[in-house]
Amino acid sequence: MSSRRASLALVLLSACLPGNPSLFTTSGATDDTASSGESPTTGDPVSGLFACASPPCKLVLISQSLDDRIDIYDVTGAPSLRGRISLDLKPDPSGQQISGNLLDEPYELALTATDLIVTIGHYPDTDQGSLLRFPLADFTDVPAGGSFTVDRYFKAGSFSAGVAEFAHGRREGIFLLPHPSGRLLVGVFANDLKTTQWSTPSSLLVLASDLAGEPGVVDLGAFDKPCIGAWRLEALDADVSRIAVACDGSESVAVLTLPGDFASASLKDAAAGVSGCGVNLSSGPWSTQFVAPDGAGDLIAFQTQLLESPRLWRVTAECGAGKPSQEVAPGLEQVRLLRQPVLLRPGAGDQARWLVASGPTDPGVVIVKGGASPAMCGKVGGLELLDTANAPWALALDATGGHLAIGAGPPSNPELAEGRGQVLWAGLDLSKLDTCEVTATDVVDLNGGRFQAGAPDTWVRAPNVVMVAEIGAAS
Repeated sequence: MSSRRASLALVLLSACLPGNPSLFTTSGATDDTASSGESPTTGDPVSGLFACASPPCKLVLISQSLDDRIDIYDVTGAPSLRGRISLDLKPDPSGQQISGNLLDEPYELALTATDLIVTIGHYPDTDQGSLLRFPLADFTDVPAGGSFTVDRYFKAGSFSAGVAEFAHGRREGIFLLPHPSGRLLVGVFANDLKTTQWSTPSSLLVLASDLAGEPGVVDLGAFDKPCIGAWRLEALDADVSRIAVACDGSESVAVLTLPGDFASASLKDAAAGVSGCGVNLSSGPWSTQFVAPDGAGDLIAFQTQLLESPRLWRVTAECGAGKPSQEVAPGLEQVRLLRQPVLLRPGAGDQARWLVASGPTDPGVVIVKGGASPAMCGKVGGLELLDTANAPWALALDATGGHLAIGAGPPSNPELAEGRGQVLWAGLDLSKLDTCEVTATDVVDLNGGRFQAGAPDTWVRAPNVVMVAEIGAAS
């Protein structure tokens, strides 16, 4: 059992919203036998939320986890708001979403050739989550800047317009990873994120792409080192044959290996064939929420707290780990809480580079280099547009690694904030990446000028998941 100490108070004041979101690129699979790489079927090619009249098109999707909606921006050329999808299934006219069980908590996203899939943390209730699958054809008549409102697909507890629901009934089943076969992997945190003690082992669900049938269930507490409080799922290879997960409650990392017949076995047998190992990291007042692949088969793990510099661990796919590194470059001594990492340059050893969202006490985006002793080696420049009232929570790169999306919001107590968070879109000058120098260029706030105090559908309080989708791009 892990006990969160006072040094983590700023993180936990974010109520049940996890400190970090996740990124998924487009998966083209639409069923258990489909192949990946297809472009989404958008219906009318010149209208709607996912239209692409002149491919390729680049979209930024953001789960506004506290404001119960998804925002979609077009960044192909001059950035514009494509529109919004409301997920306020238990309506709160005030927009606050903090009374009783009114927060629905849309979280991670996956885009297939035909559907948008969303994990919902708190529907039908706070301790019971669901997945929703929206046909992309539903969105073809949404006007530019308009909203796909709840009344178009949900009424009196029932879904319509082709929207499929799978109510898994588990607590905080919000982490989603599509498999190339089309099957879906869902990570279940299994504990109350509002508390500071977590003791229940997490689990992994294996679902069919159409959400039909009973899922396969992997008990993450059954491995040699039980995984308690599992966060987002990170594929260690393109085939998604191995998956890493940070386990905050047990202060450990787990690496799962999928069976060779994962795509063809029954859901129950596919789950039963999952094997795994674990490695314990530092115990004490550390937050263990994030891991990231290095692109060469291994991974890096992050542990943070408010009183010391972060601890960075190189972990092998076989769950080997040496000593943690707290090496920081000059000027980064005040960096404490690290949030979502994204792999910027894959490579073995010290060739790997990551960008990592940094919160209090030095908000921004830091650069991490790999090696036996990973280190924070620099900070992304050019982000002066980041408001001092906000801190980055979520990051997403485009397919080339040349552009970065940043979800930034209040560093603590977002439920009490006014809603002036940001979604930044920036080019990246990587010419000096070898020496850990990266500069953001042409930075824009995609939500700039849209906030209205009396319009909750414009509030940005917890942009906790950011995704870049590229439609019609050559595979």
